Amino acid sequence: MRCRIVRGAAEVGGSCVELEQDGQRLVLDLGRPLTAAMDEHVPLPNVIGFDGGDRSLLGVVVSHGHPDHYGLATSLAADIPLYVGEATERLLREALFFSPAAANLQATGHLRDGVPLKLGPFTVTPLLADHSAFDAYSLLVDAGGRRLFYSADVRAHGRKRSFQRLLESPPADVDVTLLEGTRVGEDGSRSPLSEQRLEEKFTHLIRTTPGMVLAAYSPQNIDRLVTIYRAAKLSGRLFVMDLYAATMARATMHDTIPQADWESVRVYVPQAQRIKIKQAGEFDRVATVRANRIFADGLAASASDLVLTFRGSMAAELERAGCLHGATLAWSMWHGYLEQPSGARLRDWLTHNDIRLHQLHSSGHASIADLQRLAAALGGRVVPIHTNAPERFADLFPGVDAHSDGEWWNV
Repeated sequence: MRCRIVRGAAEVGGSCVELEQDGQRLVLDLGRPLTAAMDEHVPLPNVIGFDGGDRSLLGVVVSHGHPDHYGLATSLAADIPLYVGEATERLLREALFFSPAAANLQATGHLRDGVPLKLGPFTVTPLLADHSAFDAYSLLVDAGGRRLFYSADVRAHGRKRSFQRLLESPPADVDVTLLEGTRVGEDGSRSPLSEQRLEEKFTHLIRTTPGMVLAAYSPQNIDRLVTIYRAAKLSGRLFVMDLYAATMARATMHDTIPQADWESVRVYVPQAQRIKIKQAGEFDRVATVRANRIFADGLAASASDLVLTFRGSMAAELERAGCLHGATLAWSMWHGYLEQPSGARLRDWLTHNDIRLHQLHSSGHASIADLQRLAAALGGRVVPIHTNAPERFADLFPGVDAHSDGEWWNV
């Protein structure tokens, strides 16, 4: 089996890996670079067959639903098979109504934890991963008597036991580990907050806030949605989703994920989402949450009893509703967004309304120590990917075999 990192050998994002065995090829991930603007056209990587008509390209396997791993898959020719987790496909399809960053992937087949997928000479075994994306997988690939483990994006501090399970029962005889190193280029030596510890911090913040708690997080980060819901319930408050978050929770099809009809949940449909629904004529979206819906006057009347899913587009209507006295905003996303123009406008709005800002977040990526534990459990050579600092790997891991984008090498 031969391999080349098409993109991602020396950057975080835009991940794409091509494998070849006996003249047949398979691609793992087809991500959009994080450096690309939302409206920027990004051409497909230079992989033979992406424009269709080449039977040696057996398909593309997408590890999880983050744009830097699936974002260019929508540009593939229609005849190229695409494989992705079933829940990932569903979440991204439902999210597309709310966000242009989502997609309708039209999968040929679905990934299931531990269930091998046979594609020509390749056997791909998805292994459920602990990551901030729901339904994320690492990929174990067997071909030609060789074995490659593609970590994709992983962490050890979420709500799943999948990372620990991997350490306790790693796949045998791994020849190469394609290991993500997002935090290798950062201060990845620090242990990130676990979701459980984050829940404790949210609980303390909610209990000590006299007014409404505004929670800014990505509704596609289901672990974080659960964390904030649990903290709200422990604090004796109602958890208020917006329609986007309620739609994502329903799309998981997991009855352990907070749902719009739960007694301790309410749903607020902000103006921007009401306009979308009216323009699209998709009124059934509101009908599904009618029983537990809360309106602006309800927010004002019950402000001190609520934890509200918040986004910047809601700022003006919340101010008009008069529900912000004594409020706090809990920011649970990447801190860098606060340095962007939209983040600067949000901080000005917070200051104007005397709303305290607390950053309560934890990375979706493993610390260096956890990556070292994973590499030791798997064995074999370590090839850096999804990192801004591939040069640091040799000082951190044994058996490092770094390769540049586009370079073919033998597994």
